Amino acid sequence: MQQGQQKARQKKVSEYGQQLQEKQKTRNAYGMREAQFRRYFLAASKFKGQTGQMLLQILERRLDNAIFRAGMAKTRRQARQMISHRRFTLNGVRISVPSILVSEKDVIAPYSGVTIEFNQDIPESLWLKVDKKAVKATVERLPINNDLPIEFDTQKIIEFYSR
Repeated sequence: MQQGQQKARQKKVSEYGQQLQEKQKTRNAYGMREAQFRRYFLAASKFKGQTGQMLLQILERRLDNAIFRAGMAKTRRQARQMISHRRFTLNGVRISVPSILVSEKDVIAPYSGVTIEFNQDIPESLWLKVDKKAVKATVERLPINNDLPIEFDTQKIIEFYSR
């Protein structure tokens, strides 16, 4: 090759590398550490049904994600911080743990005196009923397959943890 025509060769990513990247992408999107993500995977594998769908359902049910999906925070990280600073109530109880899993009929609202600006960029979730006038969100039902994000390849995550 002549000078200037040399191209840097990219190594092909191995199957393990692809699985690791997918797991890291999912874990980072939900903003959690490895041990916590692994616990969620182990819990999802014990449920009946598809492990990948159950994992995403558990991740979607986290309080910080529910607040993000309701549009009460711009990012999951912001939702997590607001919960840690005790700015929200869950069923009338002031809460400071972002990893709590919400259930059907749970009501998420800001603590009295806290103002919330709704994020208009977030599409409405079918499993959350958001009342912008009363500034609260109600969990109508648990998220099902149609409500789960499709940007993650759960099969690769399952293969990663099955090693």
